[in-house]
Amino acid sequence: MARRKRSSPMGVVLGAGVLVAAAAIAWFAYRGGNQALHEPFTGRSPTSTATSTAPEQGSKADEGRDVKLEGRLGVAVNPHDVEIGISAAAAVLMRTVEMYQWLEHCDGSSCSYETAWSSQPIDSRKFREPHGHDNPAQRLVSRRFEAKDIRIGAVEIDPDLLAAQISAVDHPVHAAMLPANLAASFSDAGGVLYAGGDPAHPKVGELRVSYRVVPLGEVSLHGIQRGNRLSAK
Repeated sequence: MARRKRSSPMGVVLGAGVLVAAAAIAWFAYRGGNQALHEPFTGRSPTSTATSTAPEQGSKADEGRDVKLEGRLGVAVNPHDVEIGISAAAAVLMRTVEMYQWLEHCDGSSCSYETAWSSQPIDSRKFREPHGHDNPAQRLVSRRFEAKDIRIGAVEIDPDLLAAQISAVDHPVHAAMLPANLAASFSDAGGVLYAGGDPAHPKVGELRVSYRVVPLGEVSLHGIQRGNRLSAK
């Protein structure tokens, strides 16, 4: 009866060493491929991939090409509404201003009138019956405020690209957040500012001001590489 050949102790040791080395290489490769997506905003080059190629930050070969960029969105200075005094830790701050005003509805020769909130100023001088339906000039309008130096790593990000690809979220505000010279002119309800009297019973000419923001954090963006900037298509 043939004897089974016994494994050499040295062979067992070498085989175990190869397995340990392979596992270590796989682990470090995994860490290297994923670490860039979770690094804080430091100004270093982010992880970049392309829809058709994988450009390096600042690579001349990818100039003008459509690229995908993933990483943590950061800013140097938060956006600030200079007219009202509201700031937000965000990339973009959007102010929506609505005025309570008269609306005209005409069907043939017959017109009816009602009051409602509208973000678009309505010129009551063009009404068929302007008398008694006067809308005052809207003294505050909707605006967008952008943070300074919006970046993912070392890449500057176009605010228009962010507004198009990242969903904005509500940013509640309160009259107590306003400077002292404005706080007396506003009340608030549900995170929205009101310039006028009772928010539950508005009058023509009163304003309602609300905010939304494009938040910071981990994002995935598509855009055109133009030098050291990711721009909207």
